[in-house]
Amino acid sequence: MTINHPNAKSIWTTIEIDKDGVETVLVVETDLELNAAAPAFDVAKVDALIEAAMKGFATSGGTIDRVHLVPVR
Repeated sequence: MTINHPNAKSIWTTIEIDKDGVETVLVVETDLELNAAAPAFDVAKVDALIEAAMKGFATSGGTIDRVHLVPVR
């Protein structure tokens, strides 16, 4: 699976387990500021990344349960 967005720097899947069961999560690492209170936060760019991630989510064929955005470390 790929995410077609210039600010999606890497992607991978992980498994999250809690009392309700197991979920497969698509993790999207980005160089965008994700804190809405930060001066560098750009809602239009974040929304575009979310849209691209959701398209990837939709094409996963049901193998992805959630998408998680994380900043580049």
